[in-house]
Amino acid sequence: WESSRLGSGAVAMLQCVSAVSDRFSSLSGTQSYQFLMLGLEGAGKTTFLYKLKINGYKKADVQADMVYLKEVKQDPGYHFEELSSPTIGQYSIWEVPGNDVMRPLWPMFYRYLHIHGVFFVVDAFSPTCFDLDQENFRKLSKARDALFHLLHEDELRVSVFFLVLNVNRSTEDAAKKEEEEQEENALFEMLGVPEIEQMVHMKTRFRKVVLNCANISRKDSNWENILKDFRKMQVQIQSQIGS
Repeated sequence: WESSRLGSGAVAMLQCVSAVSDRFSSLSGTQSYQFLMLGLEGAGKTTFLYKLKINGYKKADVQADMVYLKEVKQDPGYHFEELSSPTIGQYSIWEVPGNDVMRPLWPMFYRYLHIHGVFFVVDAFSPTCFDLDQENFRKLSKARDALFHLLHEDELRVSVFFLVLNVNRSTEDAAKKEEEEQEENALFEMLGVPEIEQMVHMKTRFRKVVLNCANISRKDSNWENILKDFRKMQVQIQSQIGS
């Protein structure tokens, strides 16, 4: 069938099948770590990925380029980039959209690829993200449900998870900082973090982090510390499996 005769969900599925199949073939036998970057639409995942990939890439430029690629129908939706780190060596990140069409396709990536870690990104930067309204509660509930589902997927049972609050901190004022931290802790609670941290089997594979994903780079110490934590957690998981 021609793509014009298919629904958006079917087209997305065909693209994902092709992408995963191609990468599975090219990556088989390599030692590169594979990460999934997931989260609801508008969480800042694409900006996060390309800030890591391209040094000095500005958030506005990332957004403008993604809009252009969609307009000319050259954006497959998902994005894949290969990177390297002095901490863990070669690694790759799959960033997959979180809209209603693509969310059902998330399992296609972790069922056909060995995923070592998941970055689940949540919007904590939008001006209205802390408003106590029905729309925000609905969005947070949807993010919480998606996170809990992923944490209990059989294919991801030995994968490391990072819940990333994507913030927009722009002040060093102590009072403002304290207020921001209270808001962030409230979001973590609404996302079910206290419950997750009480689960014995999550202690070695789940961490929560706060990052300004629009102001990050691959050489940033915060990013390298996350990768160091990932490596330590993976070693712990592997030792538990072997014991």
